[in-house]
Amino acid sequence: MSQVSKQGCHFWVERVEGTPQNSQDILLTPDDGIPGGTSGTFPQSTSTEVVGKQGTPQSPCQSYGHPFEADTVEPQISSLDWITARQLPDPWKIRLLVEEYFNNIHPLRCFAFIHRPTFLQRLDKDNKYSHNALLHIICALGAQFHALSYSETVSPLPSRFVLLAGNEWAKVAQRLILESLDSVTIENLRAAVLLNDYAIRMGNFANAFMLSGIITRMTQALQINLEYNTDLLCQNNEVGPSITARESRRRVMWSCYVMDALVGSGVDQLTLIDEKDMKIQLPCNERNFTQQIPCLTETLEPGSWLNFVPQEADPSAILPNMGIMAYFVRHVSVRKRVLRYIKHLDDAMVPWDPQSEFATLDADCREWYESLPPSLQFTPNAIYIRKDSSQLGALCVLHCAHYQTICDLYRLGAPALYKLRAAFEFPPEQQDFLRHLQQVLFDAARTLASIIGETAHHGSRMLADSWLPTITYDSCRIMVYHLTQILDPRAEETKRITIETIPLLRSNINSMKVMGSLSMISNSLCTAAEKMLDRSGIGSDVVAQNSIPDDPYQPHGEEEQTESVPGTPVQSAPDYVLNPLSIFRMARKSIPERHAPEKAATSSAPNSAKPNSTTDTDPPSSGAMQQGVDTGTSHDPELGLGQASLEELQTLFMSDLGWAWQPADTAVGSGIEAAGLLPWAGGFSTTQAEPWVPAFPFSQQT
Repeated sequence: MSQVSKQGCHFWVERVEGTPQNSQDILLTPDDGIPGGTSGTFPQSTSTEVVGKQGTPQSPCQSYGHPFEADTVEPQISSLDWITARQLPDPWKIRLLVEEYFNNIHPLRCFAFIHRPTFLQRLDKDNKYSHNALLHIICALGAQFHALSYSETVSPLPSRFVLLAGNEWAKVAQRLILESLDSVTIENLRAAVLLNDYAIRMGNFANAFMLSGIITRMTQALQINLEYNTDLLCQNNEVGPSITARESRRRVMWSCYVMDALVGSGVDQLTLIDEKDMKIQLPCNERNFTQQIPCLTETLEPGSWLNFVPQEADPSAILPNMGIMAYFVRHVSVRKRVLRYIKHLDDAMVPWDPQSEFATLDADCREWYESLPPSLQFTPNAIYIRKDSSQLGALCVLHCAHYQTICDLYRLGAPALYKLRAAFEFPPEQQDFLRHLQQVLFDAARTLASIIGETAHHGSRMLADSWLPTITYDSCRIMVYHLTQILDPRAEETKRITIETIPLLRSNINSMKVMGSLSMISNSLCTAAEKMLDRSGIGSDVVAQNSIPDDPYQPHGEEEQTESVPGTPVQSAPDYVLNPLSIFRMARKSIPERHAPEKAATSSAPNSAKPNSTTDTDPPSSGAMQQGVDTGTSHDPELGLGQASLEELQTLFMSDLGWAWQPADTAVGSGIEAAGLLPWAGGFSTTQAEPWVPAFPFSQQT
């Protein structure tokens, strides 16, 4: 892809002159137009075809958190009755489910916080599981993949059966966690984190949102945002937790940080964990964790480490100790800043200014991508190496997160698509910069489709991360928007680009179909994407040029809102600035007693271009492109989502929560004694040698 730099301008003020000649080039040729453009070559993936039953699936049990009616299990899957039972199965079947969990969920994102050898060793020794929430949720997650394997190798199963496999065990896990809220332990925290992800998979966003609050309070009580002490290399094994326990608690804390970042989405009042309070080093690589090798890693800031790292430590030896989880966490910290910037455009400098926040964040995205070692780049060698170690799904999410963040940053060029709260108006002399934003946004969306399509080529379980359905759908929206709203329909170049992009749209739709067995929302997003593509007219002689693809749960018509009284403080809710598919907005839809917020008047920031006043106040388009599922007030049990209209609502949260009570840099000396708990955190034995490793059975303190 060619690139022309404008003399005298900042390095990122570039416009993309050409479009790749084929869909393979979109991903595989170095591209400076997209921050962190992917390099390397591998064969173009083929569209993933979905083979299986497309009829209405039968559910063998009631869904987790949803009033599904229990249906009769089809005769050919009666051998899987045990996977729908309330009681955990025999020990050998439990071991089977645990292995499925470690092979499929454990490597994803930041869920690798359980030391596999230690967990399996304790599992083999103990046989009392009825009160262990962690084991129940692990079995629930593993059951989905066991059913998926059965469907792929023995006999096809309805996607809903696969999704609901182990549902009863998840309900038991939640009951055990809520019944023992006064027992603040690392084990219960782990279980709550996994339950939060399970709730998202099941489309129960309100439950996931509330669990996220419990989880952050547990981290505060445990104070695992601090190192236990300054002995990072565990040279004195007689004091404090073991090597494995220390790394495990770091990992679960970083997992909570990532969860909070995804829930907050850059909104201050929804974000409970601040980077300045994360006084622990990043997770080490999987090899060191598994083999119990103590090591030093960097902190969130590249090139930095904790101030009590031994002076004799070799800085060049620290970086190799970091693995895929550390780089994902570091990217999430960049993503948080990008999302916060997008939601505070009123106070931002114009993006074409070389000193603007946009330029800084753009450089940060580039710097993060360029810091990836060869083993973490999306290349043929890395793909097969990570596939062999069950980390291909994690590699896919790592790169998808990057390009999704690029889409979020460059959405400035498509304010109508995202309905930005205070979109910039680009003067005539900045039209080249605007076209640059639009082109990078389009290229990033196509790159997302290529990455997801290539990953799907290696099996459906590689697309198991619960974040991928919304990323895939967003990729579709951006591509359709660019083809129908940005390009000139009369230009011959438009026809060529459209022909190249249609396979990527189809690939995204096929991928969402594949994800339907592991994510409840994926089915509805797939339907919405198909309708969006059909109604856009892409691929036909008539392309809809006067309508904009919207989210699948956007209400039809204007919703009940109240205008802010002039001269009064703006009473806006996070709903206005969040993606319609964010956890918070999806959770709010299922809350009947929610408050309707005032509709904030749009104002111009003194240091910015004049905001586009229509993007925040105009009702959603209800034209030919108004796609998606029916958004009436009925509850659709097939989707597992409350389909009430998306009203403009106001929350009663406190804004800018801060932690001013942090007393020290390590847990020792900050009020946490041997078990790692503050005085108010009960329910944990202070005599246990290693409180951060799983212990069976779970015993409730009386």
